[in-house]
Amino acid sequence: MKASELSALPSFALLGPGFGGGGWTLLTDLRPAAGPPALLFAPYEARGAEALRLDGDRRALPALALDAPPAALAPALDAAGHGEAVGAIREAIAAGDVYQVCFTVRARLAPLSGAALLAAMCARGVPRFAAWVRLPGGAELVSASPELLFAVAGARIRCEPMKGTAPRGATGALTDSDKDWAELAMITDLVRNDLTPICVPRTVTVRDERRLIELAYAVQTVSDVEGTLLPGITAVDALAALHPGGSVTGAPKAAAMAMIRRLEGSPRGPYCGALGLCQDDRAVVSLLIRTAARAPGGWVYGVGGGIVFDSDAAHELDEVRVKLGALG
Repeated sequence: MKASELSALPSFALLGPGFGGGGWTLLTDLRPAAGPPALLFAPYEARGAEALRLDGDRRALPALALDAPPAALAPALDAAGHGEAVGAIREAIAAGDVYQVCFTVRARLAPLSGAALLAAMCARGVPRFAAWVRLPGGAELVSASPELLFAVAGARIRCEPMKGTAPRGATGALTDSDKDWAELAMITDLVRNDLTPICVPRTVTVRDERRLIELAYAVQTVSDVEGTLLPGITAVDALAALHPGGSVTGAPKAAAMAMIRRLEGSPRGPYCGALGLCQDDRAVVSLLIRTAARAPGGWVYGVGGGIVFDSDAAHELDEVRVKLGALG
């Protein structure tokens, strides 16, 4: 199948290999789910319990031709006020109001087809949670997310919070950074706390405190947090407990989210939301970082990073530019 053929469809979800454990998965004719959903979607500002629950006609795509020529995207980054926001967050940390806040900014992309944007994001390899989704009503997103919000298999749940970014080839600088280690440790603890109410007591564990993920444009660190779900807990319940993900909010979560509302100039929308594929007792839900949403005149791509007291505004902006590398 050719990706460009999807442009004519009123609604669909094209999901990359990380969602289905193999090739691409395609859901077409998306509609409200009458029972357990096939697709979950929650924008950042929505509560997890309010996620869209959709069904669709499902097809496995062992081969997909990304046939649209990948365009040179030339993102226009709007970082106005970034330094002031970092300063305000550091002041709040010094006052004891928060420990970490994920502050994000926006880049604008020129108008082009979703197929061309997906091709650009996949030009150096298909991202784990690549996705192109057009929802009923017309909202559209393209994602090159590398981050798993959670996966459910039977009674087991696994989260892989991601924090810490360096340019490709700078592994040593990342692993030696006390700041990046502290960022990941704080968010790992937050995820443990989010999982605890939906898991059997004393089953939530950190299987790996810190491991590296190599991407085409960056190296990042993640941890692995696992637990055993309480009887009757569904993927929708897990999304309600975990969304929005700790790695895109900060700690404590409620205080960090309050600062984000005050400091960021526009809603995040699909960016930093959640997208999941469900089947039987299994579900895989990505955290929608490295994600663009269609907007008037083109696309809006969100990008940011965790701010702690040791953060330097110029260095944080450099990290933002590294993450723009997902655009190809």
